[in-house]
Amino acid sequence: MKRIVTLGTVLALALTMALPASAASDAEIPDATIVDIVLVDDGEFDVLQAAVIEAGLVDALSADKPKLRVFAPTDAAFVSTFEGLLGTSLTEADVISFIEAGGVDDALGAGALVDILLYHVTNGHRRDVLSQRSYWMLNGEKVTRHQLIEAGVGENIYASNGIINVLTNNVLIP
Repeated sequence: MKRIVTLGTVLALALTMALPASAASDAEIPDATIVDIVLVDDGEFDVLQAAVIEAGLVDALSADKPKLRVFAPTDAAFVSTFEGLLGTSLTEADVISFIEAGGVDDALGAGALVDILLYHVTNGHRRDVLSQRSYWMLNGEKVTRHQLIEAGVGENIYASNGIINVLTNNVLIP
C-alpha cells in the first residue's frame, strides 16, 4: 500500500510539471526530480521505473540533496543485458515481470537489484559526463569512462536534483 501511495504522489506531482526535462537548457533546470522524469517518461524507462520501485529507491532518487547523476538504462538496454545474463530471448514485459518477482535477487544474490541500481548513481552533476576518467558510484564501486562509452552513454536530461544520462546499449553490472 505504501508503494501505491508513494507512486501515486510522485505521479500526481509529475503530471503537474509544465516544462519537460529534455527541453531544459543549462540555465533552465526543471522542477521535476530524477524520479519524476523516470516515472512519467514516454516509455523509454519502463523497466527502470519497475526496478526503482521494486528496490524501494523512489524516495532516495527524489531527494533534493545531494545532487545526483544517474546513468539510466533504456528499456532496450535492460532487455539486451537480461537476455545475455539469462541466456534467453526476452521482451520488455518479461524483464519487468522478472524484476517485480524478485528474480534479480534470486539469480544474483540478496540485494543484487539495489546494488545494480546504485551502480548507476553518483554524487555530483558535472555537465560533461565524459570529462572524468571514472566515477565512484553509490554502491561503493567505480565506473570508468570506457564502461560508460560501451554502455552507450548519451544525452543529459536535467532534473532539479541532478542529471540523468541515458544508457542505450546495456545495464552496468558491478
